[in-house]
Amino acid sequence: MAPALPMTVTSKMATLVTPDKIAAMSTEDRATLYANCMRTVDNEDAVFIVEMIVDSGLPYARKKELSHGDPELRAIELIVNAPANEAAMLGATDHGLPPLSVIEPLIVRKLKGQYRADNGGTVLAGYLVAKRLYALDFEKGPSTPMPAGSVARTAATFRKKPGY
Repeated sequence: MAPALPMTVTSKMATLVTPDKIAAMSTEDRATLYANCMRTVDNEDAVFIVEMIVDSGLPYARKKELSHGDPELRAIELIVNAPANEAAMLGATDHGLPPLSVIEPLIVRKLKGQYRADNGGTVLAGYLVAKRLYALDFEKGPSTPMPAGSVARTAATFRKKPGY
């Protein structure tokens, strides 16, 4: 069984999330927890909770939102995790830019109007970029505005963890 993690990542008196607690939640409660964790990409525990929710196999998305089983998300995952795109993301971090700023044009080219903020596409893209950079020993920096014409309004910057 996976270790228990904070349910509300912003609360000092957080309750713990376990696979059993996820199973006992309503779909709406799982959707809320999932959405809260997706907005908290600066917290590696939140990333782990998202993975625990997805791995549960239980429903966790409202009808209009993209979720981990959707082909649009799979397309975003392929773009973010493509070895050829890693250099562009790292180059953006070297210049203090959000890595999403170099990945988003590729996502828009592939998904066109299916990549939107209202269906959670921009949040999912930011989450996947953060997850990729955490795996490369980066930590989140401040969020900054995205370039003019971007779908996402702001995105996180990243920097290499000290000592790496």
